[in-house]
Amino acid sequence: MPPPGPDYDAIWKELFMGFFPECMERFDPAFARRIDRSKKVRFLDKELRALLGRSPRPRRHVDLLAEVPLRGVGLDTVLQHVEIQRNQVARFAHRMLFYHAALIQRFQRPVMSLAILADPDPKWRPNELTSGIDGSGTRFEFPICKLADFTDAELESDPNPVNLVILAERLTRRHQKDPVARREGKLRLFGRMAELLRSKRYGKEQRLVLTRVLDWSIPLPEAEEEIFLDQLRQQEGDRPMTYLTTFERHALRKGLEQGRQEGRREGEQDGVRLGWVEALKAVASVRFPDWKPSWNRHLESLDDTELLQDWIKLAAASPSGAAFLRSIGKRPR
Repeated sequence: MPPPGPDYDAIWKELFMGFFPECMERFDPAFARRIDRSKKVRFLDKELRALLGRSPRPRRHVDLLAEVPLRGVGLDTVLQHVEIQRNQVARFAHRMLFYHAALIQRFQRPVMSLAILADPDPKWRPNELTSGIDGSGTRFEFPICKLADFTDAELESDPNPVNLVILAERLTRRHQKDPVARREGKLRLFGRMAELLRSKRYGKEQRLVLTRVLDWSIPLPEAEEEIFLDQLRQQEGDRPMTYLTTFERHALRKGLEQGRQEGRREGEQDGVRLGWVEALKAVASVRFPDWKPSWNRHLESLDDTELLQDWIKLAAASPSGAAFLRSIGKRPR
């Protein structure tokens, strides 16, 4: 069975939330120069959902609203509304005006609007709306960024991490029916990402975000993923990356398979429990460099299958093996 297609809505949203200044450098360089990077960007997801819940149309795109700190422009902050549109739609400029006006009315503050057009048609560039009659009217303009305008060479030569995700999306689109080409391209991009993460001082959470979104952007069938993992291990050598989503997913699957096989001797229900125990042990050993084999006893002693599954979610959010053990009430020794 082929893997499901990438969820680009989730990918782009996570990328923006993890690399907002870098995203703006790529999509709106003039605005990016105004951002005060010594202060945090605050994302207003809850407020945006409440507002757009009144939208008169189905939602098939990514909307993001951020409170952005500024420097040297006479304002402390500005609201930045970003819409990522992956296909052509009628009345797109009307929609941008609707949101722009609604945001100003709701927050009573300056609002910047930006549309990122991820469709393949180079001629579709809606960036304004003009309407009126008999001397009464309105003109609304907003900046757009057309992803198709960027050449591969431009994206590859620029160290901005956002470029890797644009390249990954192109790779998946160009090789939809060629998993070998996707696997080879994914390996190259992971190599470029490893070099970038070693040369830049990104925090751990940013490393997690970039690895996740790059991995999600290029899905592979199971057989090709196995080859990719082996090649990635060889490519990384003795300098493994901090976090590899693909490795964790692989470990989880293998752990479940091993646990089920061992559990058949003990009965179906215990086989399920052993499957999750082995899965959690495999994920912990892959994810945490500080994980000790002796700590596996804490996982093997649990009989609650549902709690084991919850622990896997905790492991995904923990910065270290010791921190994970403390989060489940165990003392690392």
